[in-house]
Amino acid sequence: MSTKRSALVIGSGFAGLSVASFLAKAGFKVTVLEKNAGPGGRARQLKADGFLFDMGPSFYWMPDVFERYFAQFGKKVSDYYELDRLDPSYRVYWEEGHTDLSADFETLKKTFDSIEPGSGEQLEKYLQEALVKYEVGMGRFVHKPGLSLTEFMNWETVSGALKLQLLTSISKHVAHHFTHPRLRQLMEFPVLFLGALPQDTPALYSLMNYADIKGGTWFPKGGMYAVVEAMYKLALELGVEFKFNETVSEFKIDKVAGSKRRGQISAVVSSSGVYSADAVISGADYHFTEQQLLPAAYRQYSEAYWKKRVMAPSCLMYYVGLNKKLKNPVHHSLFFDVSFATHGHEIYKEPKWPTEPQFYVSVSSAT
Repeated sequence: MSTKRSALVIGSGFAGLSVASFLAKAGFKVTVLEKNAGPGGRARQLKADGFLFDMGPSFYWMPDVFERYFAQFGKKVSDYYELDRLDPSYRVYWEEGHTDLSADFETLKKTFDSIEPGSGEQLEKYLQEALVKYEVGMGRFVHKPGLSLTEFMNWETVSGALKLQLLTSISKHVAHHFTHPRLRQLMEFPVLFLGALPQDTPALYSLMNYADIKGGTWFPKGGMYAVVEAMYKLALELGVEFKFNETVSEFKIDKVAGSKRRGQISAVVSSSGVYSADAVISGADYHFTEQQLLPAAYRQYSEAYWKKRVMAPSCLMYYVGLNKKLKNPVHHSLFFDVSFATHGHEIYKEPKWPTEPQFYVSVSSAT
């Protein structure tokens, strides 16, 4: 009688929850070690003084990606949570006045035309090109496992890559369609989520504009943590075991001569014990996993290598609870009321706290 293979997963963020479920589906006995008191990683919840906050992601774009994920297990998003499409998708505040980005495309085109005559038609053309990038980028690249270059060595994929405008910046691509600085900023801002300036980001990422405008901005009832709860519940249904408040500190390597697992991880040391499994998968940050958990002799990169890398910046977040209700708040508000050029330069080119930072406010209780 064969023994079920075992797997340890480090971390229960989106990656950890996902890989745990897929391993369980493949027949593994899966245990997840998580340093926090519950699942979610950076997308976990904060409960304080009667308030409830989503600590991480707040924009729900690309609902097709979530549907695709749950479909791998014979499930649907609606089996776990409900979605509301936001309208307006978000509001942008300028130095003077504001613009609401309607969820209705015809209304949005009129908004564009009111800022720059003829730009509504340009928006339609722009999104037709962005749709191609979305379909090619997601279907022929993102959803590939990325185990070998041979996955991409076919004419369909190569010809698709030629349509992605990998050598043109999204800044130039947007400028080709729109003249008004407000419209350019509206179309460029989504790539900031990637951690780079528009002039340094390929036009491929106009696919994010398609995801935004055509795919829509949504919100799960109960908050973004509803997504975490859904993935966690699915994992439990598949038999995954979770151990919370378990901080992993070290990977032990099998060094026994003649051992079939020589050079592989033989044990995982945590704050509560030592675990072993047939497979170990880390959902923690790459740098932490390699530089903190792996012994030096088994690391692929040196600390000097990491110090030369240009890391995407993080952000400063405030979780604010009020003792009164706001009057007609919008769920998402972006404040572009100061110079983006200065803001971007001070963050990406000469890293420092920006003189006049732009910021974003999410009032999830509005929905």
